[in-house]
Amino acid sequence: MQKEKRVIWADTYDKDDIKYSFDFSQFSQDWVINRILDIDEGFFLDIGAGVSDLNAEEVIISCMSNTYGLERFRDWNGIAIDYDDVYIREASKFRSCTLVCEDLMKTNINEILKQHDAPQKMDYLSFDVDAAQEKVLEDLDLSTYSFRAITFEHNLHLSFQDDNWKKVHRDSRDKFISSGYKILFGNVGLHPNQPVEDWYVDQETFDKYEKISSENLTRDQIIGKILRA
Repeated sequence: MQKEKRVIWADTYDKDDIKYSFDFSQFSQDWVINRILDIDEGFFLDIGAGVSDLNAEEVIISCMSNTYGLERFRDWNGIAIDYDDVYIREASKFRSCTLVCEDLMKTNINEILKQHDAPQKMDYLSFDVDAAQEKVLEDLDLSTYSFRAITFEHNLHLSFQDDNWKKVHRDSRDKFISSGYKILFGNVGLHPNQPVEDWYVDQETFDKYEKISSENLTRDQIIGKILRA
């Protein structure tokens, strides 16, 4: 099988040319979500939407974004939250979604969602908020807000340095699974034996892709599974 070309780090492309090939995320989350949901005009919630420790004034605003491609090339809308005011300022020049500058260690995520009229049913939750991960996981009201797909960073590969990541991994699985979500791809990483994220879907989406559901895969292995599905 010829390897499919994927577009990375790009900001100036025709929508139709890369509708199924954009890939701006660190772990190809946007590519995977785009393939398995395959919808225009969806709605996302991006918790921790920024560029991490990078300077937002010095990088392309699509850098490592799980939702930029969906917004630009599939006409999605959504709410993107980050505590970095520099990122929010720079992103506002290129993004049309609702951008929220908040420190989620100090603010309840549900208050933000209510304030910005978030729909109760959303298509995609990108959850990567570093130090606030445990608090926001506890705060997020999954009885009010639901999602078709979720990518959650648990950083289990860092548990040899800090046992708390084991708790985040365990608690996140307990919360999402008890709320009805299924693990489509668990313990995803860039490299073998370096688990960083769990990727969940709702029952309807899981029924469609159950045959390729797996644990302990690299990003490239997941892409291969989806292309062959």
